[in-house]
Amino acid sequence: MTQMISIARIDRTKMSDNWEETNRALFGADASVEAILPHAEDPNQVAVVLDVKDLEGMRAATRTPEGDAAMRDGGFVEQLCYFIQD
Repeated sequence: MTQMISIARIDRTKMSDNWEETNRALFGADASVEAILPHAEDPNQVAVVLDVKDLEGMRAATRTPEGDAAMRDGGFVEQLCYFIQD
């Protein structure tokens, strides 16, 4: 399994109450979120720690209209960078 840390800019005002459920339904087969770590000084930046089962599947899911909607539902604005360890 691959571990991934994604540094992202978010908008907390746009996060729905059920964003975790929406993301789990869409990406659950490809990746699971292990932790969401807040930035110490910037409330609109987080590090998301994921266990990735299928990196290409996860990437493909994020590039669909449903995947994009799920990301926006979670307040996702943009990915700033990411790190991967196999």
